[in-house]
Amino acid sequence: MRFLIFYIFMMTVPLSYADNIIVNGTRFIFPASEAEIIIQMTNTGSAPSLAQIWLDEGDPDVPPEKISTPFIISPPIARVDAKNGQSIRIKKQELQTISINDRESLWWLNILDVPAIDKNEYKKDAGMLNMAIRSRFKFIWRPEGLGNRADAENKLELLASKNKITVLNPSPFFITIVDIKTALGSGLLEESEMVAPKSQMEFKVKENISHGQNLVVQSINDYGGVVETKVITHG
Repeated sequence: MRFLIFYIFMMTVPLSYADNIIVNGTRFIFPASEAEIIIQMTNTGSAPSLAQIWLDEGDPDVPPEKISTPFIISPPIARVDAKNGQSIRIKKQELQTISINDRESLWWLNILDVPAIDKNEYKKDAGMLNMAIRSRFKFIWRPEGLGNRADAENKLELLASKNKITVLNPSPFFITIVDIKTALGSGLLEESEMVAPKSQMEFKVKENISHGQNLVVQSINDYGGVVETKVITHG
């Protein structure tokens, strides 16, 4: 998920920007058994970038200085030179407790990429628009003792009611549903959705589905890959 944040200099707007910072994942799992997780950023551009990193609880409009989480990010702001990398370490604060321990908890990792302005391109008689690009990634805290994540999809239940399917997720894990397909391979969903642990979510589907129908649920595993699980619908 990406957001554009604009920094306007002067009145005219020749454009100078870059989406140069890439990271080594699309989601990040922090097992409680680990002391920290390391996120690797790489600047693929030809100029330095300044990256600001923070976590939020789901509201992207809350500024970083007003957010409190049980985690420490080091460093929270980093210069990443061109064609170089920077490691970001995230630890849980020792004196902070996460009260929910029977299921995963979700935060969002934000990386704001502020590219440097090339002095050779900047002219005194021309204004410039420098565009910072913010990326958000799922950041999941996984308590100990939840069992095998690979078994989570096998516990899914689908309740069919014409053009609606209710997905029941009794597992303690977040499950991102990419699509639900019929036996003939027809995709039923317009977009992917994440079903929270021990909860359910209703999906509007492209065709009527009856109980007892064989469907294939496509979901995302811990490594960002798509896995397929066969599920028979209930009424």
